[in-house]
Amino acid sequence: MSLNPRARRFTILTAAVALGLTGGLSQPVQAAEPSSYIANDTVWRTVDGQEILAQGGNVFKHQGVYYWVGSELTSGQPKAINLYSSTDLENWQFRKAIVKQSGTEGPLSADPADNIWLGRPQLNYNPATNNFVLNFEVNDTSDKRNQLLFATSPTVDGTYTLTSQTPVNVNGNTMGDHSVFVEGNDAYLVYVGDHVNANGSKSINRTVTVRKLNEAWTGVASGAPLFDQWDSGKEAPGIVKANGKYYLFASEKRWWDATATHYRVSDTLAGLASSPAWAKVTHRPTRGGSDDSFGTQFAQIIPVVSSDGGTTSYLFNGDRYSQFFKGDANNAPGGVGRNAWYKLTFEGTAPVVHGWTDVDVDAAAGTITGNRVANGRFDQEAAGVGVPLWDLSGAQGAASTQNTTGDGLRQLLVNDDVAFTSWVDQEVVLPNGRYELSFDYRSSATMNDLFFEVKGHGGQTAKLPLNKNQNAWATKKYTFDVTSGKANIGLWADGQANAWTNLDNVAIWPAG
Repeated sequence: MSLNPRARRFTILTAAVALGLTGGLSQPVQAAEPSSYIANDTVWRTVDGQEILAQGGNVFKHQGVYYWVGSELTSGQPKAINLYSSTDLENWQFRKAIVKQSGTEGPLSADPADNIWLGRPQLNYNPATNNFVLNFEVNDTSDKRNQLLFATSPTVDGTYTLTSQTPVNVNGNTMGDHSVFVEGNDAYLVYVGDHVNANGSKSINRTVTVRKLNEAWTGVASGAPLFDQWDSGKEAPGIVKANGKYYLFASEKRWWDATATHYRVSDTLAGLASSPAWAKVTHRPTRGGSDDSFGTQFAQIIPVVSSDGGTTSYLFNGDRYSQFFKGDANNAPGGVGRNAWYKLTFEGTAPVVHGWTDVDVDAAAGTITGNRVANGRFDQEAAGVGVPLWDLSGAQGAASTQNTTGDGLRQLLVNDDVAFTSWVDQEVVLPNGRYELSFDYRSSATMNDLFFEVKGHGGQTAKLPLNKNQNAWATKKYTFDVTSGKANIGLWADGQANAWTNLDNVAIWPAG
């Protein structure tokens, strides 16, 4: 992304591309220069400053370029499938809308009364046919469940031609979420299938199924499914091959809401059917940790392969629908941003998602580093709901997230109408080395005591005194060495009745 992560969190995600067919207080003033990392819990923008609109799609690499396709979902507006491109997964350029809803008839009707779905687009390059193949979900005409349309183009940003004007039921029935897994010249449809019961009623999202696509990748091949499990509790399934093993991931069935992610693993693709039962992906940090994939729903694992092919890292692509649903906590996560990407590693064969606030991708080297503080901008949940990934002690009700003025962002507020003490802290896993801590703060004159503490890092505990009458935002920095593989960081606030302190933009980066 072309991000401005420190520019008041107007972070511009320059790693996104979309595809289509045809409290009340001001924030700290910070530098406006673009940054070369992905800033989570922010609104991602292209290099031209336009918001990236790409829900429920996929990222793939072709001839050294990453392409990102996803649905443009704006309330009350016709939907589209947007295409973006990037060479570094951090700076994204809008290419075009490759599919748009238009007219008042058919599976791409833009008539608001039809409320036709246009979602989960999947774009890949078929080396056997030299075509780019797109498939995406639309509604059937009866109960508004999903069917698929397929389209092809000889160029990635060319004109995509539908292989049929009639949507298809890939399993002899409608479906829920789906994705496509590609291995060489073979592609596989991974989806949640509906089921018609003996009495004629329909059970939705009843199975998790994997079926091979035909040679052109424009329909399901004949033969039995590779995987077909009766499971009504999963959505958003997807497969990745990592470290010689096949992983099938899926979210829990919570519709638009954020969920924990689950997985199965096997040495062979067909072996997923007989692999052990679903296990839950570990989300770090675990103290005060996440059980909803850091406010997202699973979309994809993105391999980041070095230019020489010798190093591969992985990004967890998390979908968030909070902007589309205007932050309605009953329907979607309350966090800022439509997408969030996190580093994914493996402990043995178990996948681990690391909820870093900022992720720095070196696409050429195939490596991922970042600011390992979780929810360091306090934007991962709606104001007043809680303070995800931070531990609260003392007068716990004194600490909460607060909306900022007019920009849809949040900050930590420590405040109460009676005298209070409050401790807000987080344990951060850090490889041994030297780091720079930075954060922004301000406070009222009625604070009795206020400091930021760094401890548990293998050295002497550091208490950083903060001004107790700091009405304007101030930035504090501190360099420290880690020899214990971790550090505990936290804010201590002791205030009189109605005293207040704000904290924002907490970051720990390797010290240069």
